[in-house]
Amino acid sequence: MYEIKLTQDDWTALQNEQFRHSTDGSLATQKTEVHLKYDNNRLHVRFRCHDNPFTAQNSMKTHNDNLFNQEVFELFIAPSEADSTNYLEFEINPNNTIWMGQVFNPTLGEGGDNKLTMIPYDEAEITHDVKVMENAWFGEFSIPWELIGGKSDVYRINFYRIISTTSHENPDWICTPQTCDFTCWSPTMSGENPAFHKPKKFGVLRLT
Repeated sequence: MYEIKLTQDDWTALQNEQFRHSTDGSLATQKTEVHLKYDNNRLHVRFRCHDNPFTAQNSMKTHNDNLFNQEVFELFIAPSEADSTNYLEFEINPNNTIWMGQVFNPTLGEGGDNKLTMIPYDEAEITHDVKVMENAWFGEFSIPWELIGGKSDVYRINFYRIISTTSHENPDWICTPQTCDFTCWSPTMSGENPAFHKPKKFGVLRLT
């Protein structure tokens, strides 16, 4: 199981800079850098999504829209070391637009039937910023522990990245396994179809 340990107020990098495909765990070609830091009130995340040639084609700019239909960087996190049926899902896209909700996943990703409670943008108190560069986009966000379920010594966590691999003429394009890569820090091993909601495959975050 993938694991990362943080010391308060110190930025720490995820060891693997190349995520893996969610379907079979094979190494993705794109480089993804992630650094984490925490303090008494928040978890801070910095990320760099390299090898991203179609960033400018992302059209979604409304918070809590279905951002996952295009390119996003995602975080799932739960305050527990056990496989969790409840976790926070957070997404951010190259337009600095975010999506956030509490997920109830009673089958741990084995049978569907997930329930989602959206978190209104004005109530989330998440700070976030994105910079787009040629062939890459970088970002940073900060999430209150309160939103995650409180400050704990250990969490289950995973990071994801959806990357377009082809140009799209229609501004309302939607990612498919044929046009996008669905990658993970801790691969979910979902089989034929990409899937991120697999809490048994989440890694571990420890606060020291």
